Amino acid sequence: MKVLFEPTERLEGSIRSQPSKSYTIRYLIASLLSNGDTIIENPSICDDTIVTVKACKNFGARVSSNEYLFKIASSGHLETPSDIIDCGGSATAIRLLSSIAPLASGITVLTGDESLRMRPMAPLLDALRRLGVEIYSTRMNGLPPIVVFGGGIPGGSTWIDGSISSQYVSGLLFALPKARKDSLLEVVGELESKGYVDMTLNILRDFGIRIDRDGYSYFRVEAGQEYITPTICKVPGDYSSSSFMIVACSIIPSKVRIYGLTKYDIQPDRCIVDIVEGLGVNIHFGDDYVEVEGNRPLNGFDIDIRDSPDLAPPLAALACFCKGISRIKGCRRLRFKESDRLKAIVSELIRIGVRVEVDDDSIIIYGSGSVDGGYAYSWRDHRIAMALAVIGLGSRRGVIVDNFESVSKSYPKFLADLEAIGGRFKIVG
Repeated sequence: MKVLFEPTERLEGSIRSQPSKSYTIRYLIASLLSNGDTIIENPSICDDTIVTVKACKNFGARVSSNEYLFKIASSGHLETPSDIIDCGGSATAIRLLSSIAPLASGITVLTGDESLRMRPMAPLLDALRRLGVEIYSTRMNGLPPIVVFGGGIPGGSTWIDGSISSQYVSGLLFALPKARKDSLLEVVGELESKGYVDMTLNILRDFGIRIDRDGYSYFRVEAGQEYITPTICKVPGDYSSSSFMIVACSIIPSKVRIYGLTKYDIQPDRCIVDIVEGLGVNIHFGDDYVEVEGNRPLNGFDIDIRDSPDLAPPLAALACFCKGISRIKGCRRLRFKESDRLKAIVSELIRIGVRVEVDDDSIIIYGSGSVDGGYAYSWRDHRIAMALAVIGLGSRRGVIVDNFESVSKSYPKFLADLEAIGGRFKIVG
């Protein structure tokens, strides 16, 4: 699908944030490991959560759903899947599910789409092997597909590099309470995206799991714990998805209220609000919303995204409309996302007339306060597609985004929400 995003004079109105897929996937994993019925209210219903629901069913849970909730009925014990588990494009799903798959009695095979089969898994596989788990990459290259031999997790001591993905740490933290003996997880190096580990720990606590920790370096986990369902879990709004609307409202005259976002949420990408506010955008929080009012010239900025790598695309869009030089640092991990996101950002910005450079792990954007526009490719990456859409709204002649359907991975109602606040676009192919 090709969509032309046209110059838009003003954004105004209100929308409800897409629910957080990070919370939804974690709640689904914890519910699968619990004995009883769990209701997940306000779930994110997108490609990544749908594949996780299917995986839970494959592991023996009964799942019913509508647009407002998921209901998961589980024994807390994983059955051997009757089919290969297809995780689509979800790295969160395959990393968390690979970690708990040894708890089934038989063999589990996990795979995904072409982009997922290029996402690194070797550090997690090595960490699980040190715990006594038999787990392999089918191509012996540390990439999916993954084969897991079940029978339980012996436990013990293991370590993992924290600089690649916090999802490895989250996966191990979900699995280790079910190990046969007490375990110690050491995180080597600086853990990036710490907020997502905090999210995991909060959810584990809600399900009755006890984990002792020494900062983000050591996690001690008692063996043989039981997940106890809190019965009802409510998913908050998603700052990662909403970041694109917040940036759009920052570069275009606007007054837009986004419901479902709270001021003190621990999501790492909540910092997008602080970033735009620091540039002069008016921000107001209510009990269950954030209101964004943009109508001022913006200047360049300097930000490190190591703890919020998903903000690289919306921040790149923002930088195009800031006068002066903007530097987005901590971009090394972008090469291992749904696309080579570092290459994608640079390539597409150049294509639509923006001056941009890469220096080590930084993206440097020379903003003039305006963008010409043109034809751009999404790289079949949902966040690249949405960033280009935002640029199109603020550009002089619009931006056509090819393969825009990729947004269904995380934000299937993006176009509907954009239309609700006055964003101009039309499907052209």
